[in-house]
Amino acid sequence: MIVEWFKYLSTPCMPYARKMGYLTEAIAMQSRHKRCYRQWQSHFQSCQNAILEAVSQCQQNRHLVIMGAGSLADIPLAQLAEKFQQVDLVDLVFLKPARQTAKQYANVTLIEADVSGVLSQVCVGEKTNPDKAYWLPDQLGQVDAVVSLNLATQLPLIPVRWLMKHFEMSEAAADRLGKSLIEAHLKQLNEFSGVKCLIADRQIQEYNAEGTLLDQFDAAWDICLPDLSSAWDWEVIPLGESVHKTRQINRVGVSIWG
Repeated sequence: MIVEWFKYLSTPCMPYARKMGYLTEAIAMQSRHKRCYRQWQSHFQSCQNAILEAVSQCQQNRHLVIMGAGSLADIPLAQLAEKFQQVDLVDLVFLKPARQTAKQYANVTLIEADVSGVLSQVCVGEKTNPDKAYWLPDQLGQVDAVVSLNLATQLPLIPVRWLMKHFEMSEAAADRLGKSLIEAHLKQLNEFSGVKCLIADRQIQEYNAEGTLLDQFDAAWDICLPDLSSAWDWEVIPLGESVHKTRQINRVGVSIWG
């Protein structure tokens, strides 16, 4: 607890990211990764393989953008830094290990940004239009590949919880916002002219200790995502991690187009 508190105090990030819980979530995910290394490692390797498959389809190797870079654990950074002239890793929060890793490569840049473009407004309860707010790089036309990495279906979670808790947003309004954030992210990807790679949860299943399926739902909020190129199961929450003695398995899918 003391170590995590020190990380919270010493990690630079935007005020709304700290206030809304994004920094706390990043620190918690880092700790869970250490505890669940065996269950998570195959997922990370599959993500790396998918990224390498996507960039193999590039016509040029000038500029790569990865949104949702986070811990960098699911990114084959050495291969990408060697292949591309410029690699931009984008996320709201980067912890110290990610910053240290990125510093090893002269052509790798960490960009702290809200890719949805709406969080500063959401934080204070203002209405927003995700379809017109999302982040794009300055030299969009020079990007030969863009990756959305375990991000698309996560975008609504904290904003929706925040607005329902602090600003009494209705469930119907929360559902509309969640859908609009995912739809805007898909539009955002298609703004890029190069190869697009979407790695995202497609389905979430919860099991009890006996292996009985208790619940399952569409991770994409019923938004139609691009066709799958490949998919795998990720045991996000093993039995020992849940106070309810359940385990959560996410079906992760890859879509590559361009």
